[in-house]
Amino acid sequence: MSSSATVDAAARRLFIARRSAWPLAIARIIIGLTIFLWSITMLFDVPALLGENAVLPPELASDRFRWITLDTSTEIRLGLVGLTLASLAIIVGWKPTIWLLAAFVLLVAVQRRNPLILNSGDIILRNLTLLLAFTPTGAALSFDRYRRLGRDALSSAGMVAPWGLRLVQLQVMVVYLVAFWSKSGNEWHEGTAVSTALRLQDLQRFGQLDVLVDSIWIVAALTWGILVVELILGTLLWYKPLRPLLIVLGVLLHLCIGGLMLVGPFGLAMTAGLMTFLDADAIDALMRARRRRQLEPESVAPDVDVESETESASATT
Repeated sequence: MSSSATVDAAARRLFIARRSAWPLAIARIIIGLTIFLWSITMLFDVPALLGENAVLPPELASDRFRWITLDTSTEIRLGLVGLTLASLAIIVGWKPTIWLLAAFVLLVAVQRRNPLILNSGDIILRNLTLLLAFTPTGAALSFDRYRRLGRDALSSAGMVAPWGLRLVQLQVMVVYLVAFWSKSGNEWHEGTAVSTALRLQDLQRFGQLDVLVDSIWIVAALTWGILVVELILGTLLWYKPLRPLLIVLGVLLHLCIGGLMLVGPFGLAMTAGLMTFLDADAIDALMRARRRRQLEPESVAPDVDVESETESASATT
């Protein structure tokens, strides 16, 4: 086989060859849940962060173009309510492409109201929402599939081309690489950055944990461990043999950070992105095995010899 034919075959396998939509469906559900939690949280913070009396950047007073202008607290609340409804449609898989696009527009509208309060979690949430809108996320675990094919279709997945999936995966890996590259300060090199971060009272979820911030060995292990995990997630997620372990490491990383610090939607959004690296074939095999177990006939008790039992009972009497 010529080199051009080899490249063509690899490109088809990477972008065109159809595979099960399980990873996309799981990512859609988690993104929908993240948007729901983000919207509900922001509804409580409208007066302080987004309303007329909030501290806003001066450029918002100019007449520059914005997609949707949300200026009053009422308008912002209506936008967040719409975003909440969109997230519910995304979770259940009712016309998810349309609702993902609507959610992206509303996310941009609300977030541009006050860019001063944005963090990396807000940005990656809207990026992944847009990218997933260009993928067939409703081909599995969706109300649309249930309505077309019936209840049994929920235990199977449609076959889809993975080109959109690759865009989501590329975004996830770029985030990890940028996160690793940006940690170039002395505190990361010296192994003390985690201690500094955990001492920030505004970010503490349960107060300061002295056991984590006072031990130089624990702090160094956590600091350098985060660097190592981010580097391997940004470079080796394409390597299939290591992928299951790396997905687990990534989820554990975000669980630990989110459990200790108030970092917004970053952990959940990145977890959704990691789900796109799941092995679709392995999930298919698990679901087929589950269906076979459900379809197996129940074991029937052996026939009882009534005549023999009657004779035995008579003899005993």
